[in-house]
Amino acid sequence: MKTFGYNSQYNILIMELLGPSLENLFQKLNKKFSLKTACMLGIQMIDRIEYIHSRKILHRDIKPDNFVIGRGKYSHIVYILDFGLSKKYWSSRQNKHIAFCRNKKLTGTARYASINALSGCEQGRRDDLESIGYIIMYFVRGSLPWQGLKVNTKEDRYKKICDKKRATTAKELCYGFPKELENFVSYTRNLKFMEVPNYEYLRNLLKKVIAREHKVIDFFYDWCNVKPNIKPNDIIYRNNYGIKYDGDDIWLNRKYCNGELNNQNNGINGINSINSINSINGINGINGIMNKIGKVYINKNNLVPEHSMPKPIKDENSHIEEINLTHHQTNTEGNSLAPQYSSSNIFNYNLTNKEA
Repeated sequence: MKTFGYNSQYNILIMELLGPSLENLFQKLNKKFSLKTACMLGIQMIDRIEYIHSRKILHRDIKPDNFVIGRGKYSHIVYILDFGLSKKYWSSRQNKHIAFCRNKKLTGTARYASINALSGCEQGRRDDLESIGYIIMYFVRGSLPWQGLKVNTKEDRYKKICDKKRATTAKELCYGFPKELENFVSYTRNLKFMEVPNYEYLRNLLKKVIAREHKVIDFFYDWCNVKPNIKPNDIIYRNNYGIKYDGDDIWLNRKYCNGELNNQNNGINGINSINSINSINGINGINGIMNKIGKVYINKNNLVPEHSMPKPIKDENSHIEEINLTHHQTNTEGNSLAPQYSSSNIFNYNLTNKEA
């Protein structure tokens, strides 16, 4: 997010312009990604969802349309967006995990939803990760076994998809692909409702697939024609976010950096795009965007002239305030969460007006 404000007629939210969604790229490449591309994308998707979970929030609508690629020198970065169905899984008042319950209506997209979500169970961290597993298999298979089922009503469709997912074992779903992908799906399906997932284990499974293919993580995706110039010590490789679950004693398989994570100033590159000013104020913890931020101009006939652009609203609860920082100013010593990249635009196509 760059800035936001309002005048007598409009609420204004200015955000970074991002590239196409993973679904758009998948369609352009004839509905097939290589194992290397699918696993590199999967690693970044896990990174993004791990950070969101660390802020005690569930996404609940994990699908390829909600992951997009950056533009220009950020075109190797995967961003996550659309928090319209998000929910806190941690009760701030009681300082504990929300309770498990049944008979819930499905929240999310049936194709990628977990078996438990389709069965009417309250969603937890495990459900977001199970959806990522289905996305990876969708990318490498080209389709999922529960697509194209003949149904009459939405409720009938959800039931048939749920039944088909439950009947399809991880081994059957991943037949013909590396064992690590089967282990990924099995692990996420077997997580307990309140269990803290081992995100690093899941990332390592995907890294093993890439190594088995005698490839390296270079962010040279199937749609690229130029390799990004990324140094081996780049933050995107180190993934040292210093994440801690407030109220938990579990430190997520890595040492926590000294001091509480200042999400508003540091953020994580890739957490982007909240739908409205109200949703920004309402979701505590997803506030920062780390890319270069400069002066914003609005000079459209149907918007607000530049000279009358209001100051961004200060909200003591969400700690959102006017930002005018560069890459260098957003870095913090020992835990640089705003990486500086040196890469060229690696897209080999242009977006049409319709796609934009």
